[in-house]
Amino acid sequence: MNNFLKKMANPTRLSLATLYDVVIAAAAAFLCYVAVTNAMGLLAGMMTDQKNYYERHTKLLAEEFQDFVTENYVEIGDGETIGDWNSENWYVFLTVYQRDRIYYNTMDRDNEKLKTELKDEHPGFQYGYLYRHGTAVTYPVKFADGDGEILIRAYFEARFRTLILVLGAGMSAVCFVVVFLVLLQKKLAYIRQIEKGIHILETGSRGYEIPLKGRDELYSLADSINQMSESLHKEIEEKDRIEKERSEIVTALSHDIRTPLTSVLFYLDLITAGKCTADESVLYMEKAKRQAYHMKNLMDDLFSYSYATGDRFSLKNEEYDGNELFGQLIGDLTESLEEHGFRTEVRYEIETPFAVETDVVQLKRVLNNIGTNIEKYARRDGIVSVEVRLSDGFVCLNIENPIRDEEIEVESYGIGVKASEQMIEKMGGSFTYESHDYRYHTSMKLPEKEWNEEQFSVSKRKNSSHDKNF
Repeated sequence: MNNFLKKMANPTRLSLATLYDVVIAAAAAFLCYVAVTNAMGLLAGMMTDQKNYYERHTKLLAEEFQDFVTENYVEIGDGETIGDWNSENWYVFLTVYQRDRIYYNTMDRDNEKLKTELKDEHPGFQYGYLYRHGTAVTYPVKFADGDGEILIRAYFEARFRTLILVLGAGMSAVCFVVVFLVLLQKKLAYIRQIEKGIHILETGSRGYEIPLKGRDELYSLADSINQMSESLHKEIEEKDRIEKERSEIVTALSHDIRTPLTSVLFYLDLITAGKCTADESVLYMEKAKRQAYHMKNLMDDLFSYSYATGDRFSLKNEEYDGNELFGQLIGDLTESLEEHGFRTEVRYEIETPFAVETDVVQLKRVLNNIGTNIEKYARRDGIVSVEVRLSDGFVCLNIENPIRDEEIEVESYGIGVKASEQMIEKMGGSFTYESHDYRYHTSMKLPEKEWNEEQFSVSKRKNSSHDKNF
């Protein structure tokens, strides 16, 4: 009941439009009913008002009344029995009188006036009805106790009343349905257009959109279907792109693994065949080991990329104090680079508290990949610059380093970078990279979350308590 009242209090735009159509159709049906009943009533009245018709049928009524009186031995003063006949012929106004005395009157059958003297020139006039065609229609009647007369006025058109009402109701119902369907036709046509559009979209048509009309729920439905179709196509395109990229990477990786694998097999064949000295064996073992680690790194990157782009990949996002998290991550990154002989320059340009929602494990993996690439390809005599700032609702991490001048063969296709890109995009951010003038630039963005002082204060107190207990 409460849900029904809520729906009534907050009607939808489509229901209001439909209600408007119902009101218009009901008004048209009412006008149709009035017009039909009035027209048919007028027609029936015109037919029954003809003098010949009226006189002929009143005479028949008088004969029927005489037969009733004769068969039932009705006396002139037996108003109850006469009333029974009058009830059966309900459209007849009857006055029974003898000389100047009224014994029965349809309009006043229970009144004391019934046995008063008839003083008017036309009997019955004083009881409130006039006669048609300017003449009172009277007929003599033989009652059981003597002769009398009756005056008849009959509304023959009233006999058609039931038929007129039924026909009027039927015509008004037809009018309601026709008008309502005409008004509803526009929306029905739009519903059919939406249905047709859905069938077209099911076939995979990329450029088709259901036309948007009106501002009701049908408009919202069509717009939602268009957006869903667009999202679905984008998702399919993204899957196709990833699948194509994955295929290209696997092909390239297979080609690049073949060279170090051939070298490993060559060195191992030399060693096992005994065709080299002890010193040469050590040298060949070292080269084989280096090539084996090379292949391991390639396979690790391929695994990371496959994991990041796979359907089973899921993030375990949590909200963190952004300053605390990025301070720790940047500190770990620069410390690792400095241990490998790089100089670093950090510009931390955030002075306000902020929060960030991320999967720390995956974020650390991304930064480790960035650090590994710097260690492999960057010049050690250059400076690795790190910048952290807030911009347009995102926390931005920019890293720039100089690239070695010599040709780089190892992992030149950047599987690890592509895996990092996929991970950051699934966190709601972006990951871009480019090289220009022997400098490599990496940019990572993650959405900034609203800072909640109380939330992170409670978290810090819990961590502090845990450290003390430990």
